Amino acid sequence: MHTPSGMPTLARRLRTPRTARRPRRAATLPRLLLTDARQVLRSYRGETPRRFLLPMYTAATFADAAERIARLRRGAGQDVVLAYSVKTSPAAELLGLARDRGMWAEAIAQTEVLHALALGFPSEHIILNGPGKWWPSPSKVPAYGAVFCDSLAELRASSRAVANGDLRTHVFGLRLRPATVASRFGIALHDPKAFSEVVRLLRRLPRRQGLGLHFHIASSMVGVRTWQALAVNFLGAAGVLSESLHDRPLTLSFGGGWHPDDWPVFLRTGFPELVAQCRRRLPMVRRIVLEPGKALSQRAMCLVVRVLEVRRSRWGTELIVDGSVAELPDIRSHTHRVVSCDASGHVTVWGAGRDRVLGRLCMEYDILSEAVQAPRGIRAGHLLAYLDAGAYDASMAYSFGRGGVPVSAHLGMLRRSR
Repeated sequence: MHTPSGMPTLARRLRTPRTARRPRRAATLPRLLLTDARQVLRSYRGETPRRFLLPMYTAATFADAAERIARLRRGAGQDVVLAYSVKTSPAAELLGLARDRGMWAEAIAQTEVLHALALGFPSEHIILNGPGKWWPSPSKVPAYGAVFCDSLAELRASSRAVANGDLRTHVFGLRLRPATVASRFGIALHDPKAFSEVVRLLRRLPRRQGLGLHFHIASSMVGVRTWQALAVNFLGAAGVLSESLHDRPLTLSFGGGWHPDDWPVFLRTGFPELVAQCRRRLPMVRRIVLEPGKALSQRAMCLVVRVLEVRRSRWGTELIVDGSVAELPDIRSHTHRVVSCDASGHVTVWGAGRDRVLGRLCMEYDILSEAVQAPRGIRAGHLLAYLDAGAYDASMAYSFGRGGVPVSAHLGMLRRSR
């Protein structure tokens, strides 16, 4: 997992059947996702393990999100934009899709700023966030789209830089720390002393300087209902702060860490309702930013692994594969469906059973799947595709167990014959 404690995820799994470790049925998999996976398994003959972008499914996912936001923008009377999280998956192919669909880029370090600039994002479409945003050294950027400070100390220093022209950004503000959910990030605006200092620092800025507030809790960790309740509380805090700032124009930024299953429903109903509440309660808000996190990138990739050995017994079958938790470091935080192809090229989505898939590493917890049903004809040399292998599985992959050979950043790309 990419967070030190698995308790929120465990609680969510116990509360909702959606996140059970059992693989999903074939009917729940999007058609384009299966089509892309089938193409990989039928055409690839190279070395494994190897990660592949699933191009048709991914392009359709980005297009759907962008089109829904465009429709919402037309009816909202406010500017509404999506911001792609660079840290979640910095793959150039995905950032290119985000750029071409009019999305902004959210960066948490100067290396990510330079990466986004190199891929064609204008600096005014880059949002800078997080506690170490100026590492390793500040870049020469004409003007950021938004900068959100993570602490009072940073807000003091950065507000001075904004006032004297050393830091140029269209929107300047802070990340709020939720009052009811533990988080290491942001400023606790519910602390009266912190609130007073925030008001004092922001009031000192020129009237022409745009102001903003950022809220981020991963909905996949706390649950959708809790996220939505926290988002409504965020609107209340924004309203109180805005009154103290004499209703100056504001930008509100929402970060969600959305699970791909929750994302379409939220984008269709939950987010429009949130925008409508904002329009009713906070007329001073000029722009709303939504950062989907892993919702766009988690299912964008699969990892192809090769079966090294088949161990059969009366208790079930164990497959040893050349993939491992080094390539799938986020394997335990969400379901990774497994697919394979039979001799006729028919794709099989693995269901529940008594079998296991074990990784190549000499480590007890290198178990990629448990309680699955491996096809009866599976044997050494066959390829399997682990779906849901983008986002943190890709960006956090490491080199352990490769004998010093680095993990390649290259994504296998499907080449379709015409």
